[in-house]
Amino acid sequence: MQQRITINLNTDSKTTDKTTILEYCRSHGIAGIETPCGGKGTCGKCKVTVTKPYYKDVLACRTRICDGMEIIVGRKESTGTKEDSMVVLTNGGNVSEKFNEHVNRNVVLKEETVNESEKVESNAGTLAACDIGTTTVVCYLIDKETGQIISTRSSANPQRSFGADVLSRIEAAGRIEASSEPGLKIMQTQIVSLLNGFISEMLTECGRTKVSRFSVAGNTVMCHLLMGISPEKLGKAPFMPDEYFGREFNPLDIGIENCQTMIIFPAVSGFVGGDITAGMMETVNRNELTLYLDIGTNGEMALGKGDRYVCCATAAGPAFEGAQIELGMPASKGAVDKVWLEGRRIKYSVIGNDRPVGLCGSGLIDALAVLLKAGIIDENGTILSGQELPILFRSYVFEVEAEDAAQSTETSLAVHIAPGVYITQEDIRKLQLAKGAIAAGIEVLFKEYGCTPCNIDVFTFAGGFGNYIDKASAAAIGLFPQELLDRAKEVGNAAGNGAVSAALSQEAWERALDISSNMRYIELASYPHFDEMYVEHMNF
Repeated sequence: MQQRITINLNTDSKTTDKTTILEYCRSHGIAGIETPCGGKGTCGKCKVTVTKPYYKDVLACRTRICDGMEIIVGRKESTGTKEDSMVVLTNGGNVSEKFNEHVNRNVVLKEETVNESEKVESNAGTLAACDIGTTTVVCYLIDKETGQIISTRSSANPQRSFGADVLSRIEAAGRIEASSEPGLKIMQTQIVSLLNGFISEMLTECGRTKVSRFSVAGNTVMCHLLMGISPEKLGKAPFMPDEYFGREFNPLDIGIENCQTMIIFPAVSGFVGGDITAGMMETVNRNELTLYLDIGTNGEMALGKGDRYVCCATAAGPAFEGAQIELGMPASKGAVDKVWLEGRRIKYSVIGNDRPVGLCGSGLIDALAVLLKAGIIDENGTILSGQELPILFRSYVFEVEAEDAAQSTETSLAVHIAPGVYITQEDIRKLQLAKGAIAAGIEVLFKEYGCTPCNIDVFTFAGGFGNYIDKASAAAIGLFPQELLDRAKEVGNAAGNGAVSAALSQEAWERALDISSNMRYIELASYPHFDEMYVEHMNF
């Protein structure tokens, strides 16, 4: 949704004429600006419209404000309808009930559960759970007696204005912003304010007064930012966190209101966090050899069963979520989310059935698979041209203007996917880097556990991206071995569901602690021959 902002330097002590539009929006809690690069001026996606004292689309991270400036923030395509918001996976199928026979993950609508004459005054009967992702945040309110989720809230993570990936936020946490506040403090305030708003809204909606137990799952960096702990050590070798969590905290210490106690899931390492232990606790059967894969802004994976697990995290970057891709975007209205071949034509679908404006992660995976199948790209990922290109698809390939391919070091070719939407050679290279890192990480886990893809009982896809991508397309581009395709299943927001289970059940919480203590982390940066494996898996 668009917002109109007017700058008044005379009444705003936080702002000077050296402040950029992006810095102003960060310090004033104004969302709606995409900054995958963290405000470095390299992604070109933080465009806003200045309407006074001049009319121009500008980069928010590179444009300083002035007194009386009027700015429009938000996509022009926005119509203010629900379809404009990012698609956030709040719940998923195949939810475990192994820890509490009364757990019911069906969200009960307000009118079915709340009666003014039957308001619940007991704090002990109300629980809450939250999954803090790098990209999105989901929060649940739970009735302890019935195990029902009685309200849900979700949104984009407001910290995205500091960058799409955890490394950008680690860097930002150590900076002093234009408002003279540390980046760490601003990001903590952003997430605490969001959670307070969610909890307050849900309590009011359901006629409750307070949460007795608040269960939080998130990656290691997100949990550091929530607690106001510097993640600086996670940005340099040996990447050891200051806090591994896995214990109880006082929510009032960080300003979380209306909650008596808070538990945060245990991290295994700096880059395999509590969201992975929560998801595995919720979905992994101790008796089945399981490969657990969570591809989001980061690429975490684990392999094992019983009391033995190995895990790693890959530097996949945010490319699969549309960041750092020229026409990439989150899964929101106008995003091409599916691409397929139909005869000699490339077909596509768009979220919201609207005009296509970009490609989200699932659309990017499909597009790569289609280009490979059609012979538009070769096994090295190079867009073919001239006589090398199949005659049926020559009309799809075109040369990009130099200004649109400023980052490219190769021939500036691109492929039309939908009207006004295309994928460039540079985009393909970035996606190859991401998929190569994940595929190489999977190979390392097999080596370290001493098994092969044929030994796997279950291949679990967790998270929003894993829930929506076409598994056949992912296998076709080599994201994972083809042998695993018939064992692949999506489990939705496993981390969020795990957080709900731990709020309800002490047994679930103890199982998460047990998994984290029995998991061995493999640091890929120092793993022998990982670079060679990585390069090999970049090809198709």
